Amino acid sequence: VWVQTQFVSAELMEYQLLLLLESLHRKIVPQQLKLVRTHLTLASFQGEVLLSFPHEEEQMLTIALVQLSGVQLQKDGSALPRDEPFEAVAALFVALYALNLLSG
Repeated sequence: VWVQTQFVSAELMEYQLLLLLESLHRKIVPQQLKLVRTHLTLASFQGEVLLSFPHEEEQMLTIALVQLSGVQLQKDGSALPRDEPFEAVAALFVALYALNLLSG
């Protein structure tokens, strides 16, 4: 757990941590985790991704969170990588996974 925490804190920016707290408060971490897991599993950020959040604020929060990890996520569900986002997205996945388990 310590190694994962060090990896997450090294890769996530302070603003992302605040967005994660807001996500936890809005109870949308499971949806965000599913979105990020889908991208990591496919190892591709191109194509269609389902963004199904009950409120537009939650969708915008998710878009901002993922964009800070180096992936340009559009409202229509399309996603494109910027630079080399794998490490940042992997750190985001670990953080979302841990929050999901802890809030379970």
